[in-house]
Amino acid sequence: MFFLLRTAFWLTLVLVLIPIGSETESTPVEPINPVSAFIAAQATMSDIGGFCDRNPQACETGGSALTAIGSRARDGARIVYEYLDTQIADTDPSETVITGSTNVQPTSDQSSTAGAQPVDGVTETTQVEESDIGPTPRPKPRSGQKT
Repeated sequence: MFFLLRTAFWLTLVLVLIPIGSETESTPVEPINPVSAFIAAQATMSDIGGFCDRNPQACETGGSALTAIGSRARDGARIVYEYLDTQIADTDPSETVITGSTNVQPTSDQSSTAGAQPVDGVTETTQVEESDIGPTPRPKPRSGQKT
């Protein structure tokens, strides 16, 4: 029975979309007034809004159907997400990630201070505090003199 209803729906939809007749029709087509079209659409929306008041059982059944469809869609999306996650996550973590950048930056800590001379002959270093993340550099306090 449901198959017949579904088939009738799709056939009706196809027949509505297929143009029937020739390009030159003998009867003139009346132009649609935009104001009357808006009023008709507004009346249709108010009628649809009162549908649940007239047929509460149909609205309850429709709500249950939408809940079931939403649940299946959510489960399907979860399955697809997990599948894609396993396909993408199967890469070796030791592989170098290629991001498209061609600039090579030096990785040595000494590269940023290579050839740097101490200011005013000061060669003292400040105490580096250890934290959970790693050493936190602390600058030397300023003496207040202009350099």
